[in-house]
Amino acid sequence: MIFWGNHTGQPMPYRGWNVVVGERNNTKAKFTASIKRLLKWLQEYTSVDTVTLLLPVENQQHLAVYATFGLEEEIRQQIRIPIGQGIAGRIAENMLPMIIDDVSAVEVYSPILRQKGLRSLVGIPIPINEQSVGVLHVGKFNSHQFNERDVQQLQLIAHRLKLMIGDGDVLNFECARHHNVGKLISDMNIIHREFLLNLSALKKQFIKLKNVMKNLYNSSIQRYIYVFSVMRSQVD
Repeated sequence: MIFWGNHTGQPMPYRGWNVVVGERNNTKAKFTASIKRLLKWLQEYTSVDTVTLLLPVENQQHLAVYATFGLEEEIRQQIRIPIGQGIAGRIAENMLPMIIDDVSAVEVYSPILRQKGLRSLVGIPIPINEQSVGVLHVGKFNSHQFNERDVQQLQLIAHRLKLMIGDGDVLNFECARHHNVGKLISDMNIIHREFLLNLSALKKQFIKLKNVMKNLYNSSIQRYIYVFSVMRSQVD
């Protein structure tokens, strides 16, 4: 069962919410497994196609997907959403839930939402601490009208996620991980630019060498023709 602390004001366990989250985990792998188990249960319980947890990274100015079911491409492509932009970015900035009946009618930052054909969505902010805000959202590929009850259900899960994130110190880990990824991407971009510059210089040298060889060839042909002409005139 999900056991909520007495300070939440919710009965223990909350009626109808039957999922084993597990005890406090001391390892990153176990913690991630617990988060995914909770999100997977939420997906099945609410009958949605996608469920996504985003956490702040890069000096709390961007959100990155920590765990998801249905939008895994956002993790593979390392998409980072600026606070204030897109759906998740606006939820984090305004600190208010958002219900969207037609995703195609609003601005999105992540192209994955369009590519996957996400149609309807409901999301809420997760105030992790005074400076950090995460976002939890669920969506459906078919048109659906989410309501206030859906928001309340997400808020219950968000409260549990907040406690788990605080216990697992996952925020610091994610910030460090994305910083390292960002540095790696930056280094790769520098290497790529240097490679292109070297390739361009090599191409110029090749063209210059080609022109030299061409001139040398033409010069040799002209010299051969001249010698042949002289020899032929002597024979005549």
